[in-house]
Amino acid sequence: MGFTYQCGEKPLDGYTIKRGIGSGGFGDVYLAVSDGGKDVALKCIRSTMNREIERRGVSQCINLKHPSLLTLYDLRMDDRLETWVVMELLLGQSLALLINKHPNGMPLDQVRIIITQIAQAIHHLHDHGIVHRDLKPGNVFIEKDIVKVGDYGLSKTIGVGVHRDNTQRVGTTNYMAPELITGNYDKKVDIYALGIILFEMLSGKKPFSGSNHDEFVRKQLHNRIDFTCLPNKAFIPVLTKALAIDKNQRFSSVLIMLEEFHSVCDQILKPESSFPSSPALSGVRGQPVVGVRWKGFYKKWADKLLVPLFKSALFSCLSALAFSFLGLIPSPLVGFMLAGLTWLISGAVLVFSLFWKGKTRESVPYRMIQAGLGLVAGILAYGMAGTGEVLEISISKPGVMIDVPVWARVMLFYMVAMFFPKWWKMAWRYRRTRVDYVATMIAIVWALLLVTIFKLQLIHALVFAIAVIIVQAVALKTKRLPRI
Repeated sequence: MGFTYQCGEKPLDGYTIKRGIGSGGFGDVYLAVSDGGKDVALKCIRSTMNREIERRGVSQCINLKHPSLLTLYDLRMDDRLETWVVMELLLGQSLALLINKHPNGMPLDQVRIIITQIAQAIHHLHDHGIVHRDLKPGNVFIEKDIVKVGDYGLSKTIGVGVHRDNTQRVGTTNYMAPELITGNYDKKVDIYALGIILFEMLSGKKPFSGSNHDEFVRKQLHNRIDFTCLPNKAFIPVLTKALAIDKNQRFSSVLIMLEEFHSVCDQILKPESSFPSSPALSGVRGQPVVGVRWKGFYKKWADKLLVPLFKSALFSCLSALAFSFLGLIPSPLVGFMLAGLTWLISGAVLVFSLFWKGKTRESVPYRMIQAGLGLVAGILAYGMAGTGEVLEISISKPGVMIDVPVWARVMLFYMVAMFFPKWWKMAWRYRRTRVDYVATMIAIVWALLLVTIFKLQLIHALVFAIAVIIVQAVALKTKRLPRI
């Protein structure tokens, strides 16, 4: 492998070349040392076309910081107008080399560690509106058990849910999602590439192969994946969804894909007592016993629903007791109704949150479900409604008035109040913060405005406000998955 620059040369001001360490379609990579004594990697971009693509990709990633992303320090141009990328130096091996050492697949615990860190890095890019577009084992580096995703040369900024036209063919053939050919794509191209990497790590083989691009595309579009090479067929559902030809059938985010992968791993990597250990039962090894299956089912639903429901009931009762102690509730019956209604609203939202996705755009069905929940809450709330004032509404002519009864006003209040907030975002397990204070304040102001309009007692606004806070406080929240 011949390199343009040799040891001791200073093609870029402030850096001295030590040796060449790699070469690819986008340019040569050198080990260099700065004038301050820091070892770095210098990448010299060759052609004019590659220079523009690389400059665009690097410039949007230069300020990104994540433990599993290769750090980019600077983008410079020398006296000869050559473009250089100054980046973190990694002397470990690439994931491609590691996969080649395991022709029958890598150990599952090792796959789990690596795929987790890759997924975290890609999610961080997606979280900043960036699609990698060239995710492959050759762009993933491993050094001292630390995984780094690099080579942002093809990365592109794409807004959430936006599909931009791009007529230029990008990516590496074996890891390209079908929609990259047409140029109408989004972040799910990275989920597709991650699925191929996962398949390759588990089996040692690629799901599709071809002697040229056209042959690969034909096999890919027929979606004929040979799963017989997988060491465990339990991974087929995860891989099938990640490698779906229709991008709308893939996972909506890498974190959800990672969660499904970990669920399968948890079943496979259970303690030996969870599996038949007798030689006579070796033919069915890998099938958990019934008791363990029910235990896993219970644990899954306990974390997602039972524990949050219990917490919401507890907090509802404590809130009612606190307001009773402060003398803000006129009678024990009203306090009981406060606790019951608060728990009803928060509990219903928690149940429906299992089927809601926080990244979903504005949804009329979601709104109608919320209004329906409000109608049920309004019917039950009528028992604690004060007589209030008569609400008079003018119909067409001045002086023609009708009275709106209390029961109608109560139901309208809860329906309208429930209809407005985006409950699916408040209860989403991957929300950024535990409690969104801005959304909470807007919901409370909304409730106060409605009780004024409908001339109801403030207790109804209190019920709604407490429910908003409780839902966010107790709903399951998954942090960025830590390294295993």
